[in-house]
Amino acid sequence: MMNFADEINNLETQEFDADYIIQKGTLPILFTAPHTMKQIRTDGTVKLREPYTKAIALYLNQHCGVNAMVKIKDTGLDANRENRDQFKTELLRFVKDNHIKLVIDLHGATQSRDFDLEFGTLNNLSADFSTVRELEEAFTENGIQNVKYNDPFKGGAITESVCGLKDVDVVQIEINAKYRDYHHLEYLEQLCHSFENFIQQYKTYTTNR
Repeated sequence: MMNFADEINNLETQEFDADYIIQKGTLPILFTAPHTMKQIRTDGTVKLREPYTKAIALYLNQHCGVNAMVKIKDTGLDANRENRDQFKTELLRFVKDNHIKLVIDLHGATQSRDFDLEFGTLNNLSADFSTVRELEEAFTENGIQNVKYNDPFKGGAITESVCGLKDVDVVQIEINAKYRDYHHLEYLEQLCHSFENFIQQYKTYTTNR
């Protein structure tokens, strides 16, 4: 059986011949990762890649049955900034067609940020309070304690777009670089296990409703 470090690195380096990919799962949860490559924005600024956001989404797809949508190539448009791009168009179609109830949009923050994780919920407008609280507890119970909300990252264009859909929660999660460090993958494993715990709790909660 492959160990975590080998598996997560294989997923991170896996190549696809497409602008973006969708890996279908069995649960009404979709993880997105739009910043997995270096991008040149329309205003000429550069958006650096956010390591391991791709691998996290693919890992949870394989281990937990969530859906994963990952941007692979730079299309000249930043899906979390531009109002119209193919990634968001397909994202919204997929959410509607597959009855997705929760979208978690993965992003990477620098290690200098004063949080382990930050949840962007458009100042508490984009997700049900109980869902967000359950998500936070899955991390804090697993030793990831410094979780903040909506400061400075309240959620970008993906959160805003999904928030307009009926009965769909969406949370943007900024992950400190400490938990995405090639040299300390034990932190990334801690993060992934926290996500796994939340997904199991969410699955139980939605099944019993």
